[in-house]
Amino acid sequence: MAHTKAGGSTRNGRDSRGQRLGIKLGDGQFCTAGSIIFRQRGTKIFPGTNCGRGNDDTLFALITGYVKFETRRNRTYASVYPERVSSALSQPVVKKAAVKKETAPKVAVKKPAAKKATTTTKKVSAAKKATK
Repeated sequence: MAHTKAGGSTRNGRDSRGQRLGIKLGDGQFCTAGSIIFRQRGTKIFPGTNCGRGNDDTLFALITGYVKFETRRNRTYASVYPERVSSALSQPVVKKAAVKKETAPKVAVKKPAAKKATTTTKKVSAAKKATK
């Protein structure tokens, strides 16, 4: 018979369940009016077109349609559109900067050194003095 002396009771052994937060309907998914799109604490994602926000910041669909996540002014918005929206149409039009083409590095060409004019100027100046 095994003998174990009496140990104190433990305070561990229980855990709380998760809050089940996060995305419930993805981008492009069909949803009915009232469907929960995103559960969150605080406004990580803001309500967009045809999308409402509950007291606990839950985003839900106001109409039946397709979910679309959009980014405007450094914020992410969840919107619901009655018809599918392609990602190219929902993005704001932004002009792209011109791409610079890389060229081969130019090889430096040595220019001929300038001639020293010290000896020639003396001869020319001496010749001018002789003619005067």
